[in-house]
Amino acid sequence: MNDYLTQTLLPLIVTIQPKKSESYTLDALGLDRQSSQSILITFGERIEQFWNTVISDSQSDNLIEENNLIKVKGKDRQIDHNFLTDSVNYYLESKCNLNFDSEKIKASNKKIDEVKEALGADIGAYFVPVISEINKKDLTKYNNKGVKVFGVKWLLSKIDAQFTEEEYFEFLREVVAPVLEEKGL
Repeated sequence: MNDYLTQTLLPLIVTIQPKKSESYTLDALGLDRQSSQSILITFGERIEQFWNTVISDSQSDNLIEENNLIKVKGKDRQIDHNFLTDSVNYYLESKCNLNFDSEKIKASNKKIDEVKEALGADIGAYFVPVISEINKKDLTKYNNKGVKVFGVKWLLSKIDAQFTEEEYFEFLREVVAPVLEEKGL
């Protein structure tokens, strides 16, 4: 196993604390379950933290190490990833799932445009940290709306990470998955 992934990603995963499902249905059935949704949400937050560490540990300039908030139309907006590499300023919105309802798609796409503009970024896009390459259907769906979508393979081609794409996905399958299953996923 890759030492960088073990030292950087694994601690973020093992500290995930699942919440109990709150459901009248489960109560009526007399069932007590951990919320798999809470695990997935926390995983998404942790994988975002991990990729910011990867960017910081690369030769790229992580522009949000000190502060990941920016004012957009008078409101503070949280920035997932913003880095400079090869004189290109990238703003990426991290998403582990691209299947939004139509209203959420519009709001998320608008956020990307607004934050990209506020940052003065050259490229604003979605980054899916759990997919190697985005499938053609999703690429077409988002590209037709003027939004780019990138996977892990693309990001690794832009930064000099301390692991390969293969090592990353193997680590997710062989180390992260069993830990999350044990927590109730």
